[in-house]
Amino acid sequence: MPDPHARQRRAAFLVTGLVLFLAAGCAERAVEVVETRPGMDTLITVRAVAPTKAAARRAVEAAWEEMDLCAARLDRYRAGSDLARINADAGKWHTSVDPLVTSGLAAAKEVYDVSHGAFDPTVGPLMDLWKAAQDRDRPPTDEEIAKARGLVGMDKVEILAAEVQKLPTDLAPPAPADESAEPTTPTTLLCSVGIRAGMSLDLGGIAKGYIAGRMARRMQQAGAVAGLVAAAGDVYAFGLRPASLVRREGGSSLWSVAVLDPRYPLDRSHFYTTVYLRDQAVDTSGHYYRGYTIGGRRYSHILDPRTGRPVESRLASITVVAPDPALSDGLATAIAVLGAKDGLALVESLDGVECLLLEAEPPENPPAEGQPPAPVPPESIRLIAHRSSGFAALEAAPPR
Repeated sequence: MPDPHARQRRAAFLVTGLVLFLAAGCAERAVEVVETRPGMDTLITVRAVAPTKAAARRAVEAAWEEMDLCAARLDRYRAGSDLARINADAGKWHTSVDPLVTSGLAAAKEVYDVSHGAFDPTVGPLMDLWKAAQDRDRPPTDEEIAKARGLVGMDKVEILAAEVQKLPTDLAPPAPADESAEPTTPTTLLCSVGIRAGMSLDLGGIAKGYIAGRMARRMQQAGAVAGLVAAAGDVYAFGLRPASLVRREGGSSLWSVAVLDPRYPLDRSHFYTTVYLRDQAVDTSGHYYRGYTIGGRRYSHILDPRTGRPVESRLASITVVAPDPALSDGLATAIAVLGAKDGLALVESLDGVECLLLEAEPPENPPAEGQPPAPVPPESIRLIAHRSSGFAALEAAPPR
């Protein structure tokens, strides 16, 4: 007896095969557009892969538009930005902001919560205190630190978001397009942020990652099937490199990102390792050579918001891989505060997050009290690597 559904199954098979053939064809014909521009105090590179050059170009332009929009809202040093207005209005009533600002603050609050305050975008008063201490060459007193700490804490930031009805342009409500449909009232999202007098907000510890993620989403909306946004040490890669580009340029279909050797901060030809990504973000931060010098003593530039004092950590480099670039960026800052042991424990407690922490072994002959550290040849600095349980898998070069 003939199968009455055989023709339908054959038709479905042919349609499925045609779709796969067309998808493969698009991948083969994929075009990549690469462009680099200055932004966010660094150079930013955007790579967009799309079926046509025009589509890839549109995706790149969409990324730049998003970067400019975010920078205009989130740069605390830009006059008139949302963050600058929040800080100027500290101690007053809430400041109206764009929803992307409250979204960025929500991402910061998530890292603040999981790190138990090790990451805190309200650390500005402490930074100002230690900068002033360096200028006058005198460490801050316990009382000065306590006063500044009283102005720090993400839990002191008030964030409001409400969906409200838009006012009609005239008294007569518009007729619904579909007479059978229920009439709807248009709404808008109103957002505002308030901080206490003396406080300040600075999203610098998470902004590059947050903006990179928004740029990537705009690229996808504009037609990019794969791509990458690299803002200094913050990189987000989505999709797979098409076969045509792999054959021409080599490598694998995953996006490869080099982790620089922190002993050579000015030489980008020295790599420590390489990670391979798909729909993931990686943030690498180096901290070994930066800090405050006060009274002949060297302090780390990383401040612990919970104590108000510079951290005492030998971490020279922190690399975090996460599904979201804002998360990887913020966690790298938190780990700089927590140190290798607690930072590794934090990463192991989070799903989909991995890290590589490089400690610089202290010199055999440390400088005497009050003496600046003597220059050390990079090759004589020994690095101690701490990898999370799944980081090694990211370093394994996949087959082509």
